[in-house]
Amino acid sequence: MNSTNNIKKTKRRTITKIEHPFKNRNKNINNQQTNQNKKFQNIQLKLTAISPIHIGSGKVYEPTNFVIDNNNLYEFREEDFFEKLPDIKQEAFLNIINQNSSDSFVLINKFVKENISFAKEVAFKKVPVTKGVKEEYSKRVGNISQIEGDNKKVFNEFLIQKTQTKQLKSNNNYKYAGYIPGSSLKGAISTGYQEYISKQYGEYKRKELFQSQGRAISKNIFKDFKVADSKILKSNIKIGFALNKERFEYDFDSEANNIKLSTYIEVICPSSEFLVDISYRNLDLITILNSCNNHYLPIFKTILANNSNGKEEFISKYLENDFYEKFKDFMPDKNQYLIRLGKYSGARAVTIEGKRKIEVKESRFKTLQNQKEETTTWLFGDNPSENKNLVPFGWILIEINTKIKKEQ
Repeated sequence: MNSTNNIKKTKRRTITKIEHPFKNRNKNINNQQTNQNKKFQNIQLKLTAISPIHIGSGKVYEPTNFVIDNNNLYEFREEDFFEKLPDIKQEAFLNIINQNSSDSFVLINKFVKENISFAKEVAFKKVPVTKGVKEEYSKRVGNISQIEGDNKKVFNEFLIQKTQTKQLKSNNNYKYAGYIPGSSLKGAISTGYQEYISKQYGEYKRKELFQSQGRAISKNIFKDFKVADSKILKSNIKIGFALNKERFEYDFDSEANNIKLSTYIEVICPSSEFLVDISYRNLDLITILNSCNNHYLPIFKTILANNSNGKEEFISKYLENDFYEKFKDFMPDKNQYLIRLGKYSGARAVTIEGKRKIEVKESRFKTLQNQKEETTTWLFGDNPSENKNLVPFGWILIEINTKIKKEQ
């Protein structure tokens, strides 16, 4: 473990019909690829999270650099924690590290947990956690899960996936807030628009316009669709659980059988708001945004319905009642566009309808099969064994915040 080595050292509306993106099909498609002189236009979008969002950072919280107390996680640097310890505790800590036994990690985590006051004194980040996370931490961290052959001791690593955050300063205090990277938003918008192009002009034309390899990448029409990282209006983060649930199976006789996989995860909270600046040229912005509604809205509807492509779906049984009642009849207003992004968005959200080949393992002993939709989904909850009061991941409502500025 590197860290320890360092120590040692509204009404229903029909979906807006998308206008033809090119007034003269052949002429204007070619113009999009060859006209490089048209100046950029700028627009600002407002993003509102309507469900928890996790944008992977590739980083995790480890029990050697955090403690949980009073429904908050406190993150600290291991070196700062070690230096804060009295001499006698520093010696005890080094002795545990030098043992290099199968239960060293358990003992290190237990030591940190028992010296929580020193950890909190040097903490630089505080994140709210759900009651379930707090209970799991108390039960699992610093304890052996099981003992295998040769007296090998197994423990729960208790790694928590971090979302993308920025450090903000307010009134001489610092806080960490989640944000939406421009690349994540651009990717989500691109998926919706590519589906539209594929349906209107065919797969060959989609591939031609969205080249992603070789010299032809310079002809990719989205290279002139530039999306900045979001500015934060308000943003909160918290830590809970990602829970895997079957979409087309539900055990009515035993609720416990509906409990599947779970993992610890940090998310951007619903109601967080952001502003995003977009610069573009040679593109019809409204057509692009409308294509997002046509791609993502049907997926959103299946989450709240009891049917998907003629199959009975059970996800609505898990949903938080407030979320279900608020969105069961949802249709975007004229200036609203729905997208889904981030981890646990699901295979349908990131693939094109009609072209999907989603690998699904139909049972434990069967090989992977290609399907048109995923058979499970991930929902956010407070406890690992929860079958109620869950919400889906990744949904954002977009609105055009300002009028298109003059060409620059």
